[in-house]
Amino acid sequence: MRSAIALVGLLSTVLAVGAAEAPAKRAGFAWQAASLIAIQDRGRFKPLETFAEESVLFVTGKRSWNKMCPIEVLFGWLVAFDREWEDHAFIRIDHTGLKQAIGLDVSRKYFTPEEARNAPGLPALVRDAMAKEQRKERASDIEKRALQLQSQRGLLDAIASGQALTILPNPSGGTEPWLALAALAERSGVPYSAPQIESLAVAMRGVLDSFMAKDAGAWNDASLKLAGLLRDDLGRGVYPDASSLSREAHYNRLRPFRWAWVLYATAFVLFLVAIAGARVWARPAALASLGLGFGLHIYGFILRCLIAGRPPVTNMYESVIWVAWGCILFSLVIWAKYRSLAIPAAASVFATVALVLADSLPLVLDPNIHPLEPVLRSNFWLTIHVLTITLSYAAFALSLCLGNVVLGGFLLRPTDTDTIQTMSLYMYRAIQIGVVLLAAGTILGGVWADYSWGRFWGWDPKEVWALIALLLYLAVLHGRFAGWLKGFGFVTGTVMAFLGVLMAWYGVNFVLGVGLHSYGFGTGGMGWVLLYVGLQVGFIAAAGVRFRKAHQGKHLSTAIFPKGT
Repeated sequence: MRSAIALVGLLSTVLAVGAAEAPAKRAGFAWQAASLIAIQDRGRFKPLETFAEESVLFVTGKRSWNKMCPIEVLFGWLVAFDREWEDHAFIRIDHTGLKQAIGLDVSRKYFTPEEARNAPGLPALVRDAMAKEQRKERASDIEKRALQLQSQRGLLDAIASGQALTILPNPSGGTEPWLALAALAERSGVPYSAPQIESLAVAMRGVLDSFMAKDAGAWNDASLKLAGLLRDDLGRGVYPDASSLSREAHYNRLRPFRWAWVLYATAFVLFLVAIAGARVWARPAALASLGLGFGLHIYGFILRCLIAGRPPVTNMYESVIWVAWGCILFSLVIWAKYRSLAIPAAASVFATVALVLADSLPLVLDPNIHPLEPVLRSNFWLTIHVLTITLSYAAFALSLCLGNVVLGGFLLRPTDTDTIQTMSLYMYRAIQIGVVLLAAGTILGGVWADYSWGRFWGWDPKEVWALIALLLYLAVLHGRFAGWLKGFGFVTGTVMAFLGVLMAWYGVNFVLGVGLHSYGFGTGGMGWVLLYVGLQVGFIAAAGVRFRKAHQGKHLSTAIFPKGT
């Protein structure tokens, strides 16, 4: 046991003396063995690589740092924090208001651990935020950011001390908690034999020494020995299956949704070439690129569902990639009937933008895989409800894209009424799909609410805005049938109705932040949403002015639908 205690002491003091160095990539180090060590974190088992990437992203705002992979950064924090990281600015603080409130330089984005730790105004902000949480009051945006900074500091400290690294298997198995490295400092309660503890101490010492000495060969041997010891000796019979750990590592490295949007963007360019009629090969090439992107999108979903053990129903990130997939799906369904390349071309724009945002804004759209909240577990009705609702958003997103294509026709070719009529018909079909799905999803939501909360309808903000979105699109459809909305009016109504979807989808979770659907809450992204709304309104206004000039003496609601639609 003394060896284990000495080992854990090294986690915070090893080579703390000597000249400080800036963290830099260690050449020749193989990280594969360490990456596939299992860790029990936030209710599930995952590869240490995943934990490292999530931690580095949370602290630095990036998936890697200074050309170092996440697992290298993690071991740097664990082994060489005082020597290499303490005086290095890597903690990301973006919020200007928070920096002003706690006394940090607003012109900087990254700060050292000491600066974050000693920010004078932070303790008071954290106390106020925690007091509001206890009173179940809504914290301000600055207070939420203060809690996030506190969590960043806490995570760093927990990693540096070994408290966060729960990589020591519990022989009891089942759902019993694993032990952190720091737990070895206890003289009792460690469920290993003396020889096992001694072997663990030797293996860890090899990892620590080789990392600090920057000895690639020794590290490669020591990390393999440690991984094998944890898996085959300490974790025999209770260790996660190697295939599940490898699957998640494969998902992390492949990044299927990133490659999907690359293929969607390529397809869009090829669609434009094909529509322009410049190249015969462009049409099959565009469809092939879209099909490959769609297949990779599906493959990413399969991997994510296998890893999580559940459908994508927990957070905004999952809903964004699901809606992007649904938009492509519905465009292919409508294209199969009408064979117009403009339909999948429009959908590829939305899918590309959605997946780019999901890929590039991880601090807003959390890509991490989390277990279901207790209220969501083993709930068939909730899963069906969420997937149906978000698929309706996908259909409406397709109608939005097609509506903007029609607006582009009003703006650039206002006298080409045949094309405008045809594109408006495609838009109308997408709305029909969306209305059916949103109505069904709203009813299913009531079934789930009755099952979980004992009431079918409770005027929760999420429920209210889902109903408002449905009523907006029903009003547009009714206006079209009644003859109140025709031509430009119908297209404008369709495009503006998507703002109701945006509020139900984004606004309730990220702006209002109240209600029983707290599992989907988040912060950030308001600037992007406001930018979209401003551009959309401006585009509608420009199209309206151009169309009116081209059709002087005619009302903007001139009928554009052919008979029989």
